[in-house]
Amino acid sequence: MPICALLQSMNGTVTCCHSRTKDTAEKCRNADIIIAAVGKAEYVRGDWIKPGAVVIDVGINRVENKDPKEKTKSGKMKKYVMKGDVNFDEVRSR
Repeated sequence: MPICALLQSMNGTVTCCHSRTKDTAEKCRNADIIIAAVGKAEYVRGDWIKPGAVVIDVGINRVENKDPKEKTKSGKMKKYVMKGDVNFDEVRSR
């Protein structure tokens, strides 16, 4: 069962956004819970999240590595790294 339907079946008020939703950031700023499943690395930004909101990132995105500190076990620079749909560095302090 999709998470939107599951939450609605439990009497939750749900706003479901998609890639063409207008002003997704504003809708997120009003949310108590955000479940990100967009398919775009680091799409959800820190200023989209109100203090105290719960953020669940289910996105898995393979992106080209630009950080020389990211290395394999053998010491070589990784070609790719995994990123979620939420910009973790920006959101974790909220």
